Amino acid sequence: MEIIMTNSFWREALDHIPGLFLIFRVDEKQDAHLIFANSHIRNVLGYKPEEFVLASESEGSRVQTEVEGLVDQIADQSKDGSGGEKPVCRFHSKRAEVHDFHFAFRIFTVKSAPHPFIAVSMEPVEGESPGADTEDSVSGQRHIGFVAESSLMQALMRKVDTLADQQVHLLFRGERATGKRTLARQVLQAGKFHGARGMEWNLETMPVSEQNRVVDRLYGKNGRADSLPDDEALVLLVIEISMLTEANQAKLFGWLRDRQEAGVDTRVLATTSFLLEERMQQGEFSAELYYFLSFDTLLLPPLSQRRDDLRILADDWVRAAAAVLQLGDLRVPDATMEQLLDHSWTGNFHEFQEVMRRSLLSSPSGSFRLMLQEPGPARSDDRGAGAERGLEPALERALEPADADQGALPSGKSYTGGGIGEDLLSGDVVPFDEMNRRYLKKVLQKTGDKIYGDDGAARLLGMKPTTLQSKLKKLGVR
Repeated sequence: MEIIMTNSFWREALDHIPGLFLIFRVDEKQDAHLIFANSHIRNVLGYKPEEFVLASESEGSRVQTEVEGLVDQIADQSKDGSGGEKPVCRFHSKRAEVHDFHFAFRIFTVKSAPHPFIAVSMEPVEGESPGADTEDSVSGQRHIGFVAESSLMQALMRKVDTLADQQVHLLFRGERATGKRTLARQVLQAGKFHGARGMEWNLETMPVSEQNRVVDRLYGKNGRADSLPDDEALVLLVIEISMLTEANQAKLFGWLRDRQEAGVDTRVLATTSFLLEERMQQGEFSAELYYFLSFDTLLLPPLSQRRDDLRILADDWVRAAAAVLQLGDLRVPDATMEQLLDHSWTGNFHEFQEVMRRSLLSSPSGSFRLMLQEPGPARSDDRGAGAERGLEPALERALEPADADQGALPSGKSYTGGGIGEDLLSGDVVPFDEMNRRYLKKVLQKTGDKIYGDDGAARLLGMKPTTLQSKLKKLGVR
């Protein structure tokens, strides 16, 4: 008689295994997805098993970040082989306590499934006791895509650390692409009111119809906010709150007021690139909502004011790219660094990423050629200089970037050929996604389709391997 491996079957089987036990399913894109956790997860981390599994697929959640970190470690262990000390992973409980675990894993296959599974057993590190995450404050997380070495940013991060665990609403202000969303998400994960539920609305990318839907979901049949338990604490992150429609501002205000009157902990974190006071005076933003929230404001400075941070970002980016693409000891010369530091960076991090990518694509082997400006088509009298640099002037193309909000620069000519970018672009203007698709294919070609490890594509691109795999899947690469 064939045994049907239902959820209830797995749950009962896993619950008989001592200690914390997880099972991942590996899909055709080599992405690992958590599918089961045994009931010990509740005793150790405070999550229901199904709650933990769902949280592992919740974009931007702390559980997802820590599960992805475990998967990355497993991938590294699989590549390098096991031996020596037992690897250690870290998870936060629902109450924000820190737990370190030794873990062991086994990759296995079953006849009824085309792809492998990963079984992981975890045991607490001896001598470690759970406690508050003193080292993993918001400042301590800045290595996760956030550099804060300049005095200006260090002062800001001290203020963030002070406010992160307080019951106050926070407004992250600043120009576009200054890191508001990244920092707000770190506060969301670091705070979460020690077990509060977290929600995020990204109004920058959300159509109005979807915005209406997510706001209406807060309300039940009788106009009460009964889609959430009445006593459940909540942290709501609203990306670009100025884009909330007038009707939805009124609904959000009413919902927040109802929860306050009921004594339910509710915190709003919001970002904006606009002056809400001006929008309020123009009748575009609700004065009731603005004064009800009484935000503590955190102003993120533009990249042009963060010289110390910019120096670190540029050095790290170029060194990582050189290591992965085997470009030798590629460094930013002092004179070039001064150019970087003196640049206005009106596009902030979007512009920085585009400039560094364009510069890398245009750099001959052994040197870093800074491309701050997007040059026009090659002239015949440029041929000698291009040849001396080992470039092919015939490969110089014009490209119209698609959209500044997607991280591209304003309209203009783009990309000089040569370096690793010879075959990246055709002579035709292409959509932004197509440009990224070609770029990722080129990077994978240079890394031999390798994603993980110090010489993998993820390290070059400055992102988690699992995030890169998601982008590759979305763009249809590989």
